[in-house]
Amino acid sequence: MSNFNSASNLKSLHAATTKSVAFATSSKSNPTESLPDEQKWWTNKFRLGPRALMSKKKSTSATSTTFQTPTAGSAHISHVTFSPNAIKGHPYQMAIVSGPRVCLYGGTVTSSLARALSRTKPDEEEEQTSLFGTEDKSVKPDRTVALGGHPSHHVAYHRDGRLLVVGCDHGIVKICDGQSRATLRTFTTHSMKAGFPIRSVGWMPETKKGQKLIWSAGDDAILRIWDLSGDFSGVGDTVKPIVSMKGHGDAIRCAAAYKLGERGDQKIRLVTGSYDHSIRVWDCDSLKVGMMGFSDDTRDRCQSVMDHGAPVECLIVVNPTATSAFKTPLILSAGGTTVKLWDPQLGTCLSIVQTKHSKTITSICIASMIRGDSDEFDSDGKKITCKRLITAGLDGLIRIHSVDELYDSDISNENKAKKAIHLPYLHGVKTSLPITALAMSPDCTRLVVGTSTGFVTVRQRAKYVPQGVKRKSVYAPKAGTYSFFMRGASAEADADDHVVMLQKKKKLRKYDTMLQKFRYGDALDEALASRDPKAIIAVLEELGRRRALVIALSNRDEESLEPLLAFTASFISNPKFTPVLIGVANQLCGIYSNVFGQSDTIDEYFKKLHVHVKNECNTQSVLNHLIGQIDAVMYAAEVDGNDE
Repeated sequence: MSNFNSASNLKSLHAATTKSVAFATSSKSNPTESLPDEQKWWTNKFRLGPRALMSKKKSTSATSTTFQTPTAGSAHISHVTFSPNAIKGHPYQMAIVSGPRVCLYGGTVTSSLARALSRTKPDEEEEQTSLFGTEDKSVKPDRTVALGGHPSHHVAYHRDGRLLVVGCDHGIVKICDGQSRATLRTFTTHSMKAGFPIRSVGWMPETKKGQKLIWSAGDDAILRIWDLSGDFSGVGDTVKPIVSMKGHGDAIRCAAAYKLGERGDQKIRLVTGSYDHSIRVWDCDSLKVGMMGFSDDTRDRCQSVMDHGAPVECLIVVNPTATSAFKTPLILSAGGTTVKLWDPQLGTCLSIVQTKHSKTITSICIASMIRGDSDEFDSDGKKITCKRLITAGLDGLIRIHSVDELYDSDISNENKAKKAIHLPYLHGVKTSLPITALAMSPDCTRLVVGTSTGFVTVRQRAKYVPQGVKRKSVYAPKAGTYSFFMRGASAEADADDHVVMLQKKKKLRKYDTMLQKFRYGDALDEALASRDPKAIIAVLEELGRRRALVIALSNRDEESLEPLLAFTASFISNPKFTPVLIGVANQLCGIYSNVFGQSDTIDEYFKKLHVHVKNECNTQSVLNHLIGQIDAVMYAAEVDGNDE
């Protein structure tokens, strides 16, 4: 370990710039020539290739925009990441770390980034010489999370897509809300006086107990795990990590978590890469909230150590799928100018990728692509998804390699015996600025590249057009015809369009129409004719609110009074309708008391109403007596219990 330089003695990230873009095309002098099909696909879909191969159709061509963060000129792009989930119909939100703030872009179709990408730009001369094009000053962040002046280096989304954990200078870890931009918690390592920055942060997979655990690692070469839902009594220096893992001899630059084992019996592992050239796998099972610091957990949690041969800048976890050649997660690490594939369980190197970078690789990611060709279907008729490894470095190079061999189960037995996996080079592009961050959205529709000068370029994938589909010829209808007036009626909304939902006007019932015309008596008659108890009660309540109940009940003859009395007598004992019908019965008795004895039918309904009310009163009286007896028994039992 003494042969390695410390992080403070390392040279600053600086690279010479070039004035043109060179593409890795076929030539005898170029050992990394691009495959024609792959070059054509990346050129058409993401504009990563020669201008002559780009699609001329504006409706299906890729779009891009270049902008600078609010701290442009004073800070480089430290890290770029995407939210793990998105609102249906909206793109994935993007977080860019630059200087003392985290900028959030493109979470909705109405954001400035989405509008900039939706604009079809004319052919620009600058795109012939630069991947980044002209700066678009209209792109503004949707939200900016301030970190109190502390320079930030890394950010990670929680799986809910709202909480953010940010690693800053001076050993500070902040938990922020991406919507309200508030800082929820702050953790500080004990090396604050030394000023060691936090280079990598992230969320641990949630345990069965529902703990929210966070890891942090930085230039002090210590991996710490914090409990977000733990003791809230202390802040700052008074809060300690639940465990601290030591073993690296230099700064930890990257870390990643993964699960190992079958569902129901999964174990959590953390893998870290350091400037001491080593990659370590840590056992993170059986973490206790009560343990504080390394002294309470004396066992060595390091399970394997792998030597990359160069300072490790970044690493990612390749999780297995149903068709994978390997059933356990693999590790891809980048350090210096090489990328290596590791088996963390055995600690062995499965493949070494010579990327032909001339300077340090700073970022790697894996992307999925569907070629859409007619001959690329599996046995089930589904389109084959290809996996690609994208690397970027300080030399401005973007290299694309195939990792399909990791997901092909047919070659697993042969290559396991040989312990050799080939990740062939497919395509590349050279830009004019040193690249410090690279990310691909989860749906593989946006490629983001960050540079050391604060410039960020976002490439949006071209729309997918199925091949072999016969399109209808589009013609302009003649003026004055039916087609002319109906043009555009069958058009479908695009992803960036605002859709206004037109709700059909609900047809009113007859009693609602009568109420609008202030014909209260007719409205009550229509409600009684519908024979719907809920509708009748609703009309009576509305008449009461309008103070028109007496108007609706008055001036009725025998024919119109009979259904009203019948309904009142039948439903007055129903608890749902009793509060309303008691008032109605009282008004009926007051209005029609002078006509008793003039009609046998009306007298019969009044007698029926009297019987129902009398029976209900008797029932209530009996219940009141019963409640009194129960209270006496309960009181006696309580007194006896107190005496004992």
